[in-house]
Amino acid sequence: METIELKKSGDLAHLILRRPPLNYLNIELLRAFQAGIESLGEAPECRALIVESDGKAFSAGLDVAEQTRENMFLLLEQFHFVARALIVFPRPTIAVVQGMALGAGNELAACCDFIFASETASFGQPEVKFGSIPSLAPLVLPPLIGGRQTLELILTGDFMSAKEAQRIGLVYAVSPDEQLQESVEALVSKFRRLSLPVCQLALQSARSFRARALEANLRDAENLYLDQLMDLEDNAEGAKAFLEKRTPKWQNR
Repeated sequence: METIELKKSGDLAHLILRRPPLNYLNIELLRAFQAGIESLGEAPECRALIVESDGKAFSAGLDVAEQTRENMFLLLEQFHFVARALIVFPRPTIAVVQGMALGAGNELAACCDFIFASETASFGQPEVKFGSIPSLAPLVLPPLIGGRQTLELILTGDFMSAKEAQRIGLVYAVSPDEQLQESVEALVSKFRRLSLPVCQLALQSARSFRARALEANLRDAENLYLDQLMDLEDNAEGAKAFLEKRTPKWQNR
């Protein structure tokens, strides 16, 4: 079963996550996601790229079953390839979130230029509750929601509603489920009035600081995750507790 569908609809390209029910991001899905973006080329014949999902969640994060010492480098590296590809894609990128966008799912949405959310959507970085940390949130969230709000999300692991995510600047617009596509179309219609090359240059200008900051700090984030976090007993316990659906028993080491 394909984990990603690339669909073209008029002047829009859609990348659809298809790993129900929660669309956990594994290496296979992330590779397919990157391949989908690359297949559109450097001058894609679309006005915008829409990232959306099947199932009851946008994405509940990285697949914990693949977060082993043997797999973690490849999983993290592939996730970061996808983040880079989204941040430099030459057309506006729009995440359409229905259900949960948690952990790497929240980070994936935040790498897009705009997030449209249904009224019942929720967002969060719950990694700390299971002995882990987010790799991208400290880099991609502060420009959107500020440093202190980012810190609160990362340190508490709490979820927030779509309305709260919109209030703090993470989400662009919130709509009832049945009006979500109409809301996206209203924004895209504005892009259609613009010169494509001018729009592309405007995107480069608006994203330049964010893209440079990501590249400058990504290696440090990867080293923190792979060289320190993965050595902690509590990291292994958190993953085991998550898979066994129980409360972790921390050893504080």
